[in-house]
Amino acid sequence: MGISRTRSSFTSPSSALFAGVLLGLGAFIGCSSPGDSGGGSGGITGGTGGSSSSGGSSSSGGNAATGGSTGSGGASSGGSPGSGGAVVSSGGTTASGGATSSGGATASGGTGTAGATASGGSAATGGKGGAIVTGQGGAAGGRGGSSPSGSGGAGGMSTTDKVPVNPSSGCGKASPAVGSSGSPLTVSSHKYYAKLPTSYDPSKPYPLLFMFNPTNNPISWAEQNAGFETAPAKDAWIRVYPDPASEANGWGASDVSFFQPLYDQVTGAYCVDKARVFAAGESSGGDFAGILGCEHADVLRGVVPCSTKDVSAYPLDATKRKCMGEVTPLVMQGKNDTVVLPVNGPKMRDFYAAVNHCTSMTTPVQGYTDTLSNCVEFQGCDGGYPVYWCSHTDPNYSNTNHGWPTFAPKFVWAIFSAY
Repeated sequence: MGISRTRSSFTSPSSALFAGVLLGLGAFIGCSSPGDSGGGSGGITGGTGGSSSSGGSSSSGGNAATGGSTGSGGASSGGSPGSGGAVVSSGGTTASGGATSSGGATASGGTGTAGATASGGSAATGGKGGAIVTGQGGAAGGRGGSSPSGSGGAGGMSTTDKVPVNPSSGCGKASPAVGSSGSPLTVSSHKYYAKLPTSYDPSKPYPLLFMFNPTNNPISWAEQNAGFETAPAKDAWIRVYPDPASEANGWGASDVSFFQPLYDQVTGAYCVDKARVFAAGESSGGDFAGILGCEHADVLRGVVPCSTKDVSAYPLDATKRKCMGEVTPLVMQGKNDTVVLPVNGPKMRDFYAAVNHCTSMTTPVQGYTDTLSNCVEFQGCDGGYPVYWCSHTDPNYSNTNHGWPTFAPKFVWAIFSAY
């Protein structure tokens, strides 16, 4: 978006005194002229500073370096607005780098609001679902300045968007029982056991991941196959591995009522950050994670429904379900799944896209664009609640394309650890 500029010119008077007065008036106008309209796409206020101070000795974005006399998040005066998040100087028409001109040594982006604190608004650095900390042109300065401009990422969260840690009642309890696959704990006729982070500190709240195993697999399946027993998850998350009431039948509608007692018992025993609780699962475990993401969205931050099938008691129709809130779903389905067929994956994807009010536009997720992962992120979703869809061809589970894909643990960590 261009910024119009106006320049003031004066006809030289015959009187030297009159010329001096006009010169002083021109300097005053150059310092206090109103900013032009426009602003960066990631900003909030869109202020841009003075309209005629590109390279001027007293342009806003100079000594005060605030991005303009009335704009706390727009382009610094004299510069064009930056794109995608923090709005920074792009240099004035008389070559940025003047004594105090925008984009120069002391322009915004040096020590101003386009710099260390990433102008563009305290709550909009990088845009919704955008870069961590800063948008394009954030951390170090404006284009044309002496410091390189920062660059924005995709699919993460701004640190200013992060909710505070919410410690559970289990914080402060030393030596809690964790059980094991051979000697699990019980709650509501279900078995489970927990794995605590390396060097677990009972006074420090940790993110929590529930991982639900597939049908006809033992309680130890998730620990042995899901990929969260290695760093970094092993060092940073509490992992809980539950078992359905019947391993032969797998997870189903009858198990849903057990989740709240499980959640209460786990958060009461361990020091959990209740703002960062996640649920994942494969096959019937994926069905279950998908159900919980709606029915228990009040306590879950994100879910990973993988290799799912239809569960008639919980239709994937956003007009028929009353979800308890929103979560970030990472929906994974084998493109050529020969066990449950791939038809339910798109339904799960579309269900959450409707709940989170996403558009139909998607963008590839960097690092996960090959056919073995093939992940995209939906655009326009409610702030902090993007929807991810991975229609993969990973041959896991005896070449059926039905298993927990190899890329899954890394992808889950990449997304959820940013929260």
